[in-house]
Amino acid sequence: MKGVKILFIPLMGLVVILIMLILSYGTLGYSPAEYIRSLGEFLLRQSFNVFEKEWWVGSPEVITATLWDYRGLDTVYETTVFYLAVIGCVSVFRLLQPKLAEITKEKEEYALTVIVRVATKIVLAVIILISINIALHGHITPGGGFQAGSAFAIAPLLAIAAFSRYFVEKMGLKINLSHALRSLGLIIIALVALLPLFYFGYLLQNQAKPWSPFPGYPIEVSFLELSGSLFHFDIGEYLNVAMGFLAIFLLLSLPERVFKKDMEVVKSES
Repeated sequence: MKGVKILFIPLMGLVVILIMLILSYGTLGYSPAEYIRSLGEFLLRQSFNVFEKEWWVGSPEVITATLWDYRGLDTVYETTVFYLAVIGCVSVFRLLQPKLAEITKEKEEYALTVIVRVATKIVLAVIILISINIALHGHITPGGGFQAGSAFAIAPLLAIAAFSRYFVEKMGLKINLSHALRSLGLIIIALVALLPLFYFGYLLQNQAKPWSPFPGYPIEVSFLELSGSLFHFDIGEYLNVAMGFLAIFLLLSLPERVFKKDMEVVKSES
């Protein structure tokens, strides 16, 4: 064993050195081309080109425009995969919610110190507000639904660590709510994607095209900039991602004794 330990240290050192060399080559040893590739030039030129609206998206945020318009079908597939992954995570636990609610009535609160709890409450409010801001402005500034949902996911995770999972449920963020809002997010995405078909347009069509009768989604309503369908897609994605992570964190933070007791109920009734 001593010989193995002696060899382990230099081998790990060698691995670390190799990783550093690879990363150094990727960041310092490679210089990107000075010219913009044709695809990148097309996206930059057309996404918010008011003079040539044949291919435009009506959004100054090229990344969001690319994700939800130019390659929107791929993004819908990715969102669906995430939704199904959350369903898979929930089904693995196979919990009976009424039984679980009865068990968790007899619970203890496990929280950190008062200083940590007060600071955490302030940070939670900031995180939630920032995530909402990222979602609402993702079509005109860097951000979007997935980024906003990922930012929101930090809030329940932090609350579980500082307080307990029961504190998160007291806030109203429960499994059933996460299921409902996550499904609502997917429904919003599906409706926005399918609506152009009813006007004999194309799936996921955003703006009007010469070859399609669909008039396109509005770029702005009064003083609100919507960038066509992008605003609605970001809202749907925000709900899907935020509530998906919430469901996963609530399940993973379930006390082992509660999970085992609930599984005994499942086995006895099966």
